[in-house]
Amino acid sequence: MSSMDRRSFLKKTGVISAGTLLIPSFLRANLFTNGLRLQNKRLVIIQLSGGNDGLNTVVPYGLDEYYKNRTNLGLASKELLKIGDLFGFHPALKGLYDLHQRGVLSVINSVGYPNPSRSHFRSMDIWHTASDSNEYLRSGWLGRYLDNNCEHAYEAIQIDGDMALALKGVEHAGIALTNPKAFYDSINSTFYQSLEAPDSKNEELNYMYRMFNDTRNSAEYIYDQYRLKPNNEVYAKGKLAAKLKEMATLIKSDIQTPIFYTSLSGFDTHANQKFSQQRLLEELNGGITSFVADLEKNGLLKETTIMVFSEFGRRLKENASRGTDHGAANVMFMIDSSLSNAAHGLNQIDLQNLEKGDPKFKVDFRSVYQEVLTNTLGIKAVPVLGRKFDDLNLFV
Repeated sequence: MSSMDRRSFLKKTGVISAGTLLIPSFLRANLFTNGLRLQNKRLVIIQLSGGNDGLNTVVPYGLDEYYKNRTNLGLASKELLKIGDLFGFHPALKGLYDLHQRGVLSVINSVGYPNPSRSHFRSMDIWHTASDSNEYLRSGWLGRYLDNNCEHAYEAIQIDGDMALALKGVEHAGIALTNPKAFYDSINSTFYQSLEAPDSKNEELNYMYRMFNDTRNSAEYIYDQYRLKPNNEVYAKGKLAAKLKEMATLIKSDIQTPIFYTSLSGFDTHANQKFSQQRLLEELNGGITSFVADLEKNGLLKETTIMVFSEFGRRLKENASRGTDHGAANVMFMIDSSLSNAAHGLNQIDLQNLEKGDPKFKVDFRSVYQEVLTNTLGIKAVPVLGRKFDDLNLFV
């Protein structure tokens, strides 16, 4: 280490940080203990980046205002997979519709927060940090969960190239990787294997080394688990399905990871929305359907909650480019084998009483977070969210 200056170390570490390892936690003694077991269920989060149009995802076909405002984009009633007299799934979401019919998927409509932002970056920060719209937090809501409850870098894994702010705490954070083997190979390259603990009084440099060393240990553990049980299940085509298959492979290995995270991008549909959203919803449907079938086949769905969200919805009225502009409240999906009757009654929406052209929020997204923190992860939610929110009683 003496032959390498601090600038070089930080620069080279940043090469991996940008793609795979991103701020893990401190190195701890006895990092991987045989006695560690998940005490509760695991949480899987799928982020739809760009602001998915919820009104054309779960369509309020029974409300006249929908067709009055969407003369080009409105989906015909006969095309929809109907779930009652008011709503129907987009025809690309046959697998999600089937899960809803079985009672393991809940549609939560009108989800948002007061004084909504229509900026992608700001609204995503609000969702990631669970802040108020006029509040700026440095730590993510799941990062604070890690700070308060976890010790190891592998306890939150994102299958993506970059890590979401949601997984970054003050002292702990998750790991972002695209493939466990590539992650392991990168962290075990000749350069990184040759690094030794710096003989330095510079705390920033020492901290960076501790983070790197913890990540190296986590990389080995993740890859060892990944190799235990090859996943021969056939998944749908698409990047999301491929990422969810990597996730399922780790879950089936009995890895002790309570949080998994991934994303699907491309939902910023300002022009010619019909085709692009259909393609994206087909990818979402195929990925989730394959993933749920894989978990169910192995008896693991009962131990898993899957949450699907986007940073905001779209305007009720279509624009002149046959697309939709940034909106506010949106639809969320919750998939779990223990959903309550109350969870299936949260699909209310009002298309008459609008806020600046957008459907108003009725469900604060932090109430949803509170439910999964309490029921899925089994902790008290107030230390993570800062205060109590309305109970939704999503789970039995």
